Amino acid sequence: MVSKDVTISEDFYQTLKKRMENGDEMSIRQIYSLFPEVKPKTLSWRLHKLVQAGKLQRVGHGYYALDKIDRSNTAGFDYMQKASQAVFDIVIDYGYEFYITGLDSLVGEMLHVPENYPVLLVVEDSGVSEIQDALSDKGFLVITERERNLIGVAAIKKKTDVFILKGKNFSFSVDHIAQKEKGFVDLYFAVTRMEYGVSVPELFRIYQNLLRNKSLAALNVKNAAKDRGLSTEINWVMGLSKTPEKAREFMGYQIREIL
Repeated sequence: MVSKDVTISEDFYQTLKKRMENGDEMSIRQIYSLFPEVKPKTLSWRLHKLVQAGKLQRVGHGYYALDKIDRSNTAGFDYMQKASQAVFDIVIDYGYEFYITGLDSLVGEMLHVPENYPVLLVVEDSGVSEIQDALSDKGFLVITERERNLIGVAAIKKKTDVFILKGKNFSFSVDHIAQKEKGFVDLYFAVTRMEYGVSVPELFRIYQNLLRNKSLAALNVKNAAKDRGLSTEINWVMGLSKTPEKAREFMGYQIREIL
């Protein structure tokens, strides 16, 4: 005969599993809100037991998920395009914090990768001008985040070799290559703000593939979005699939009105 405690624990796990099955993470507060009739201490104990059993993973302070994504799982230097490797070798000699991001950090997550694409580089603010000069001296056409208005000139846009974004938090990278969550957020920024050479449909397909492969940890995406100043947009994108049908219909009207 199955004990009552075991049945309760299994029901508790199945409820969480259903909420997290798409790779979503839940905070301890969200979990508490699902079971208002249960004391927080009891819920904490159940979470502890599930973690001990390997059924749940702690993925951050106060956050839980079904699977723990390997945070060191970046593409690696050897998988970057040759231009990105060349940029890497130049920038690393200057001592500034930096990482290669965008498509180079998402190798393996795309069905189609352009043969040659501009290098997307994040550099600490104090080093942007010097790094731009250093790369320009080596023959690269470099556009910084501050110069994004120049991208409207078709000739410049077509010939741009490197886009430089300023960065503050470099914990989103491993060995100077962005983690996949940051790589996607930076790519999203470059496509939507800097006319980067990836179409919106292709950007969407990359996002879908990342979700299918469970390569994105929701908490990390949100932190990366906050770092890039895109929290509202990215939270909206990530939450869209969970939005009720009538709410999506309302959003559709609002978008059409803006356009």
